[in-house]
Amino acid sequence: MEEMEQAINAATSPAVQMWMNWMFVIFATSIAFAWKYKTARIVLVAFIVNLPVAMLVFSLTNSVHLIGIAHLLIWGPLAVYIVISDLKSSSFKPASLYGVWIILLFGTIVVSLIFDVRDIILVLLGMK
Repeated sequence: MEEMEQAINAATSPAVQMWMNWMFVIFATSIAFAWKYKTARIVLVAFIVNLPVAMLVFSLTNSVHLIGIAHLLIWGPLAVYIVISDLKSSSFKPASLYGVWIILLFGTIVVSLIFDVRDIILVLLGMK
């Protein structure tokens, strides 16, 4: 894990590192809602499972730019689940604390997946 962390720090800008810190905070906040909301419990599991999958991807590829594969595998389905289970639900309250968090989380996932797809394509094209 330390090798992966060093590689990430060496290959990313301070802005990307701030984004990664934001992702950590928004996913870790699921703990606050896990006692009441099933989706928050699923987010927490996805948050925990993502690290070993990302470590596996890194150990197989030795590329920090392909760690996004783990996000695509775990967060892609999670984003679809969030839309179906929460955002499209007639009982969803976007102005509630949970509603604000899940919207921020969903937006974070979408932005992250866009950058992950971009990075994967750039690696495949030999540009990273």
